[in-house]
Amino acid sequence: MHKINPISKLIFLVLLTIFTFLIRSLILLLILSIFIILIMLLSQISFKMLIRKLKILFFILIISLVLNLFFNAIPNEEEIILFYLFNLKFLPIRKLALYFGLRAVFILFTLYTSAILFTNTTSTKDFVYSLIRLKIPYKFCFAFMVGVKYIPTIEQEAKTIALAQQARGFSLDQVKSFRKAYAFISERLIGTLVSILRKGHTTSLSMENRCFGIDKKRTNLIVIRFHVRDFIFIFICLSLFILGTLYLFGILPFPQPPSLYRLYLNLF
Repeated sequence: MHKINPISKLIFLVLLTIFTFLIRSLILLLILSIFIILIMLLSQISFKMLIRKLKILFFILIISLVLNLFFNAIPNEEEIILFYLFNLKFLPIRKLALYFGLRAVFILFTLYTSAILFTNTTSTKDFVYSLIRLKIPYKFCFAFMVGVKYIPTIEQEAKTIALAQQARGFSLDQVKSFRKAYAFISERLIGTLVSILRKGHTTSLSMENRCFGIDKKRTNLIVIRFHVRDFIFIFICLSLFILGTLYLFGILPFPQPPSLYRLYLNLF
């Protein structure tokens, strides 16, 4: 994946997103999630780094699943109840709520892991140069690159401001009231915002001094071109997307995967 053109990988990401939302079977969503993880491992993405980035996502997915299970937006007396949690009648686990909860979990997991795959196998400069090759104005491309490059800078500035507050005796441990919490958060945000605006103003002055944007067209030292492997990759992605879509709509004569509800009835 590292040698594939960024635009080819972007096409793969768009097709994968569309196909993910078309899937209704939880088993197919699980297979798709495993497929994305295998691609990431084959792309030499560290498994430890993947787990570290997925920690926050796992926490969000668990909260989302719990909310979908116990706070059904459209309660229905005729809805199938699978079982009662801890044998308590006021904690029913409904079939429809569990289905939508698990489907949301698999969709978010697939989209998040595919985004990690794209960002870890694609250089920001290569992606911007590829966008310029598509006749997108280089001003917008440069603005996108600066925005992406500033994300770690903003994080570092926030850490520096936090250390400065701790050195002055104003840390999170001393926040014991709502007023102190408001002052702590406001000072942290204001300090970070002022630092970001100062860096943005410095960047804009540097661009003006170098006459950025005076020419409608510009040349680049690095030119990202399409190769044979990129066309093969796009062809494979389009073929799999078309075949998968035809299979989901029942046009291809292949058996559909069993539902988890049927497997649950067979087991229990």
